[in-house]
Amino acid sequence: MKRTLIYGVLSLLLVSQTFAAAPAAFFPVHNFKQNNIAVSYNVRISLVHTDGSPVTGSTGLHGYWVRNEQTGVYYEPTNQEGNEFEGLPAGTYTFGAYPGNWDGAVPKTLTLDASQEGDDGFIEVTLVYWVE
Repeated sequence: MKRTLIYGVLSLLLVSQTFAAAPAAFFPVHNFKQNNIAVSYNVRISLVHTDGSPVTGSTGLHGYWVRNEQTGVYYEPTNQEGNEFEGLPAGTYTFGAYPGNWDGAVPKTLTLDASQEGDDGFIEVTLVYWVE
């Protein structure tokens, strides 16, 4: 029994010493592609009338919302005016406005892409504003 225990320990010691002395290039190494860079986009919402002219002045809208279509997550505006959304992860989003008593905006679904960015780094999303 003692002999078996001693031979077992010696065998284990021999194997561990062999692996410790082997060069690192001997062991197979898997190179995994590292792609942890998260793409994010900045979006600004603007309004146009049904004839395409920009909306100027105040509206009765109660703010804007953005929903990620894959996850269902809603995002809050990041600026005081409430029309900019910064750091949206890449994906497909629906942009809309909370309606007022007599007005609203038609929601728009858009897949964000770097080619849509303007010179200021924002993607401009235009919603059609309507008034009853």
